[in-house]
Amino acid sequence: MTYPFLARATTALLLVATAACSSSDDEPTPAPATPGISWTVDNANLTSSSMQIQTAPDSYQVGAYYNLGGVNSNYISLTIPKTVGTYTFSPTATAGALYSVLTNNVATAVYYAGANPSGNGTVIGAGTIVVTEATTSQVAGTFTFTGIDRDTGNAKSLSNGKFLIRVQ
Repeated sequence: MTYPFLARATTALLLVATAACSSSDDEPTPAPATPGISWTVDNANLTSSSMQIQTAPDSYQVGAYYNLGGVNSNYISLTIPKTVGTYTFSPTATAGALYSVLTNNVATAVYYAGANPSGNGTVIGAGTIVVTEATTSQVAGTFTFTGIDRDTGNAKSLSNGKFLIRVQ
């Protein structure tokens, strides 16, 4: 005994399943597969995949070193909110950054951007962090900032910043 309606139903289900699994040009581009932080400073493009991550209730504190050779390096630290959005540094913003130049493993300059570390409610420097993806497993986005050395008043600008951070 044959069941022609069963053959037609199976064919229809296969067509629906194939259409549901096909890709579309409207799907978002996935985040890069390699975690890290990259930025441009002093006309140099730097990338670091060696990161330290601390989790706070509403943000991630991420630090990364870029080795300039031997005991000289640069260090970047970002305070990244845990939700998708654009965050301009302000006294009340969760977002912030700092950039350090280390010579012989000693910080010779530290450039702050965001809420003043002394806690007096002012903002040092300026910047923005854009979180484009925030899931339980990763956070991704872009940043740009100009940090100010509190000791000298000198400024350092970082641009073209990108990050992909895996979180636990």
